[in-house]
Amino acid sequence: MENILIPDNANCLPEGLVRQVKMATKSAGIELAGENALERYDSGAYGQVLATSRSDSGNALSAFTYLRLNERLFEGINWRNMVEFVKGMAEGGRNERLSECDSTGTYLFVRFIKEKNVQEERETVLV
Repeated sequence: MENILIPDNANCLPEGLVRQVKMATKSAGIELAGENALERYDSGAYGQVLATSRSDSGNALSAFTYLRLNERLFEGINWRNMVEFVKGMAEGGRNERLSECDSTGTYLFVRFIKEKNVQEERETVLV
């Protein structure tokens, strides 16, 4: 979570805490793992995880657990954001956006799911 998203009366700075934990794991010589706490599918949330995963200060993430996996993740832009996030994590946290013309098949996969749902609905109606 970014500091700017926290209300003033909360008296906390999550980015500072993460930085402190990263430095502590580096000093202790242990690996750092992370997970998402909130159900968010926007590119801003994924970008924050990518920024944290880099080793600008302290240890980089050695593992990341994705929580709150549900069907909303597979909806249009949510799925596209997830694919970009996974690519970014695989590339060491570099945030590179997919082109609008997705040649990797992501859009085709989402379209396939939509077409399959339409086909199942037609079969249900015909019965």
